[in-house]
Formats: sequence, structure tokens, C-alpha cells
Amino acid sequence: DGAFFKDSQIVVVGGGDSALTEALFLTKFAKELTIIHRRDALRGTKIYQERVFANPKIKLLWNSVIQEIKGDSIVQSILVKNVKTGEITELKTEGVFLFVGLSPRTQFLKGLVNLDEAGYIITDENGEASVKGVFAAGDCRKKLLRQVATAVGDGATAAFAAEKYLESKE
Repeated sequence: DGAFFKDSQIVVVGGGDSALTEALFLTKFAKELTIIHRRDALRGTKIYQERVFANPKIKLLWNSVIQEIKGDSIVQSILVKNVKTGEITELKTEGVFLFVGLSPRTQFLKGLVNLDEAGYIITDENGEASVKGVFAAGDCRKKLLRQVATAVGDGATAAFAAEKYLESKE
């Protein structure tokens, strides 16, 4: 979605590798980018941290969390709370990108299909899980990229594969 924010002021929330790599990518489009992190140090890999600190388009807002995203049909600003002082400030922005970690809601499948150590469903290229006839699509699957576009593609593939599976059972 970065191209939609050309010459804009945007924020990225998070301090891990996903947040830092996305922030670096988004600087290709944004005029100014602020990383908001709830701690006073980033968690991402050292090389990503060095690149973030060296990028003149990136500012960091430490010890902070978003309280509210404001705007009508588009984002206009955010309310940010400093977790140490409790002070709340308003920051004008045109986009908010969240990278604060994911936890798939797949606990109900534990023991039924194979999950990785983080709880993501392990599937083949067609979305079929370790149990024949069980398919998964979207961000609950173990995969490299979690975006709407890949989730939609997963859904189309898994639905088609499920249809073929059901046809073979007739």
C-alpha cells in the first residue's frame, strides 16, 4: 500500500524486524515517517536498526502507544500516549501501519492438524493441512508474507483445491 502514501506523513507502529523493514520500504514513498515503539529500544535485527537510524526520513517516538486513530473516511491524526509520563499528544498523519506482532487464533486446531511452533497451520501449496480435506487460507497459514493480497490468493487456491477434493469423493 506504500504507493498510496506518496509524499505523505505516515507512522509505523512496532519495533521488530517486520516494522523496521516495512518502515524502510515505505520511505521510498513517504515524505516523513515516524516509528512509534512502546519501549525505549528497538527489538529488530541490528542491521535494520542501523538502517533506520541512518535514514533521514525516519523519526522515532519512544515509549509510546497509539490511543486513538482520528479522521472521517481517511486517517488525519493519531493520539499517542507516552507510557512513562502518561502524556497524550496528537500527531498529524495520513497513514498508520501496524506491525506489533501476530498470534494466529488456531488453538482449537491443536492436536488436529500440524501447527508450527508459533501456532500457524502448516499446509501444502494448495492450502491443504496435514489432515486430508482440511484446508487453510490467509494469515493463519505458515507463510512468508501476510498481506490482504496473499490471503485472497490463498483463499482462491484453497477453495479450488477443496472443490476438487470434494469432487473426488463423489
